Amino acid sequence: MWLIYLKIFINMEIYSKEFYKIFEKNFGYPIVNTPLGRAIKMPARDAFIYSFVTGAGYLDNPIYQFSPKGLMKLFYNAFNYKFVTGIFDNATLKNTPYLFSKIKPFLFNSDKFVIPFEVDSEADFQNLISEKFKTLENPENYIIQKIEISKKGNGMEPFMEYITAEYFKNIGYIVENQIPLAHSIGSPDFGGYKIENFLNVLNINGLLGGGFHIIELSLIRLNYGKNKISNLSGDSLIVGEAKTSTRQMKTQLEKYLKTDLFSEGYEIHPEKNIPFKDYFGLVTFNKDFSIKVLPPEKKFFADNKLNKNEYIKWLTNYFKYYLVANFTNDELIGFSKDVLGDQFSTREELINFINSLDINLLIKKVLSL
Repeated sequence: MWLIYLKIFINMEIYSKEFYKIFEKNFGYPIVNTPLGRAIKMPARDAFIYSFVTGAGYLDNPIYQFSPKGLMKLFYNAFNYKFVTGIFDNATLKNTPYLFSKIKPFLFNSDKFVIPFEVDSEADFQNLISEKFKTLENPENYIIQKIEISKKGNGMEPFMEYITAEYFKNIGYIVENQIPLAHSIGSPDFGGYKIENFLNVLNINGLLGGGFHIIELSLIRLNYGKNKISNLSGDSLIVGEAKTSTRQMKTQLEKYLKTDLFSEGYEIHPEKNIPFKDYFGLVTFNKDFSIKVLPPEKKFFADNKLNKNEYIKWLTNYFKYYLVANFTNDELIGFSKDVLGDQFSTREELINFINSLDINLLIKKVLSL
């Protein structure tokens, strides 16, 4: 049991120095020298996912760096299908990787360079970046990770969400951050899903092996994700809450676990080394900056149970919307005509169409695009 050691922590905050060490210790990306300084060199797809999760922006514009973070939302809450303006705007596809690739071709062309910048003030940062922007060749290939040293925790909670997602992705989970759940419960910072039936369908079609970020379902058209999955057995859903400016996660994490939708709940913090409760897991770092994950010692017994089978059914539909994001609007209308004999015309008809789609049929159509 975690008893008398609850207040013992590794004294570590994430600045540029720690940022490089974390990547060096945990990921296989090369660290290279660039005109803007040392950078993490990533393939275009991986960089897109990094920007999507953390909000780090592409230097295509010195004032407003582009990031897909927050632009590809789907629903307000789980168990229903009320759109947030994001991937869809009413019944129209709006923000998808494929449409982004037409507007901003640089997103999926060539490697990218992720560079941490310690920021004292936004004005100083903008002056610095504007000057450097003038001298750079292909500035859009640089991604700027702000480390806000004037902010408690340095604004690095999304970075911790990324670290957690990468870890659980690599052990077979479909992962995402800022997941829809319920207004009265909150929006968890991290979710991980193993749903055997859905993963088996992907496996049959030779797609997305070894776990993946949920938005990779929308990247298939861009020729990403054709690998098989192995060793599938049963369903497992996990949840996490990330903090860097405080260590208080108990109340929120217990809210998620009380739903009984998740088998494990994780505190996510760069400085903690012991979970607050023995029914919490923990994602943090060892002293050498390697990722440290402690699973819960005990099961949490829920008292506000929601229907887990209905949640898995909803999640399976949820995944379909990311697959649909591979279409253009004209292609989606044409597909509905082929399947229904008519096209959808309202948001409700679109939702009914997507929810009713056979997943094998949908994947085959995506692969044909």
